[in-house]
Amino acid sequence: MEKYNALEQAVRDTSLAIITENVTTLKELNRIYVKYKVLPKRLKRFSNYYSSKFLGHNVPEMYVLVKDNLKEENDSFEEWKQQNEKYLLSEPDLYYKEDSFNSGDTNICFILGHSGSGKSMMARTLEGDEIDHIELDDLLLTKDHFTRDQLKDYSDMFWSFFNGAGAKYYIGIDERNNIPKEEYEDKVFVDFVSFAMDYARQHREKKYIIEGIWIYLYFEDPSLFEDYAVFIKGTSFLKSKIRAMKRERQRDKEELQERKQMFGREVRNYFLDEDKINVYRSFYGGRPETIFRAETNEAAKQSEEVINELNSIVRCFVNEDADGISEIMTKAEADTELSGWNKMKIISECRSALFDLRTPFEPPVRPC
Repeated sequence: MEKYNALEQAVRDTSLAIITENVTTLKELNRIYVKYKVLPKRLKRFSNYYSSKFLGHNVPEMYVLVKDNLKEENDSFEEWKQQNEKYLLSEPDLYYKEDSFNSGDTNICFILGHSGSGKSMMARTLEGDEIDHIELDDLLLTKDHFTRDQLKDYSDMFWSFFNGAGAKYYIGIDERNNIPKEEYEDKVFVDFVSFAMDYARQHREKKYIIEGIWIYLYFEDPSLFEDYAVFIKGTSFLKSKIRAMKRERQRDKEELQERKQMFGREVRNYFLDEDKINVYRSFYGGRPETIFRAETNEAAKQSEEVINELNSIVRCFVNEDADGISEIMTKAEADTELSGWNKMKIISECRSALFDLRTPFEPPVRPC
């Protein structure tokens, strides 16, 4: 692939997806990031290489940074948070059947917790070449955000659902707004989770992560999931909602006011949400297959080290340095401090990069 010496050159390459600080709207930001998520792995590496080289961060990191820059800080809300946060304390994260999921005996994991609690971050610590990560929120964003080809790149399970049992749900927002909630939203999550369980049983060669608040909202009986891995974020409602508001607030003043009002309604519904999550925590909390784990500074440090190693693999790949990739893999294999998942993630990425270096690449056809 052609090498670039300036950010502008890399940004103009339509086969890549690079987020810069010149992005001024969330719509544009999300468009670029969706494009990045469905790129072939080889082109993701090149996108991350140039992003890190010229901007100091890879594409996912730039997505978070730019998204934060598009938010509007509210000092009064921060003051309110400081006064009340101590009343809503977080609990340790719950991991049910983690070992079973790690070994592959269980090949589907459901992650739940408050919106903004860090479910996606938890899922990203588990992702690998043979793991599909599905965010249930995306079930409501289908036709407007994903072509059918992009659905397949996102996840084979996702694609199979919308081309089979869930074909009627492959619609856009205009169509969705004309359908009663009980005929669409109240059904799509239940139908997809049921489909996912069957699909995972038939595709034992892969693992699947499914995360979202919709699990505890639409499934009151936690025993329905006892044959699978279940992880529950323990982040408190208050911290979660603060994160969610920061994530979703836009520059538009009217929308910001709507978010504040929605937050007020959500606070009033706090005990309802919390009760539903606690039903799951109580059901799985006392089981021998369950462990509790609080995030520590050491965990955050290891996460940063893993990101640095993954960035090093990208640099080696772009420079066609197979020996460098092999050295990183050997180092990871011998590292006794790495968690099993982080070790697997680095080794898996090394093997994938080495395979791609040996395999001729047919670049995607660019539109005229």
